[in-house]
Amino acid sequence: MGYQVAIPSYKRPNGVATATLALLAKYGVNPTLVTVFVANEAEYDWYKRFVPEDVKIVIAEVGKVNAQQFYHNYYPAGTRLVNLDDDIKDLTEKDGDKVVPYSGSFDDMVARGFDLCEKYGSGMWGINPTGNGFYMSDKAIVGLRYIPGGLYGNYAGDPTITDSNRPKVSSGDDYETTLRSFLIYGSVVRMDWLSFKTKFFSLGGIDAEVKDKGIPNRMTEHRAELEAICARYPDLASMYWKAGEVPNIRLKAKTYAREPRI
Repeated sequence: MGYQVAIPSYKRPNGVATATLALLAKYGVNPTLVTVFVANEAEYDWYKRFVPEDVKIVIAEVGKVNAQQFYHNYYPAGTRLVNLDDDIKDLTEKDGDKVVPYSGSFDDMVARGFDLCEKYGSGMWGINPTGNGFYMSDKAIVGLRYIPGGLYGNYAGDPTITDSNRPKVSSGDDYETTLRSFLIYGSVVRMDWLSFKTKFFSLGGIDAEVKDKGIPNRMTEHRAELEAICARYPDLASMYWKAGEVPNIRLKAKTYAREPRI
């Protein structure tokens, strides 16, 4: 089963090396399948000091969505892509109401995701965002569920990503991607027994991207974009507030099929 791993990264050379790349090495992923996409030549030179030699570094564009659009045209159309954030620290799986470190192989997870996409005609697969066994299940859900942007699979050249009219704002881009994929293909696939660990709103990445635009508080842009997404998809998305007045989106759950955990 062939696939490529694409990691857009910005101002996190040590972070990507000690988090996502270390995680992939832990699970035995061939480093020649992995490419880190950086913003410019200065970033390229900086990342070369931290990224293992077997991992390719390619200059793309500034901004997570811009980088995604770049690499969706970089790979041959139809290539199976595993998209990873640069700050993924661990993979976990449901064990009753708890989670434990994922005991399977990365290849098995990827194969299962793409096999389910191809069975149901979906364009995107992902895993559970909560990292809480109580809110996870031993099923893969086919329909509409939020697919977190930290780890998901799709296919190079997907119009979900490449559409020139797609908003370029990185905040909330995973909600935008989930909704676009659902509307284009009729469903997304979420393997609900799997999740990951990361540090949300950490330095570098989108936080640095927003500050480069002269916006001192990332939450300002984040809230505005979530509101815009809900306005674009009023029948499928609505705003709610998490603890600490943190804005978030709730998608209208749709279930067309369930597949067992294997």
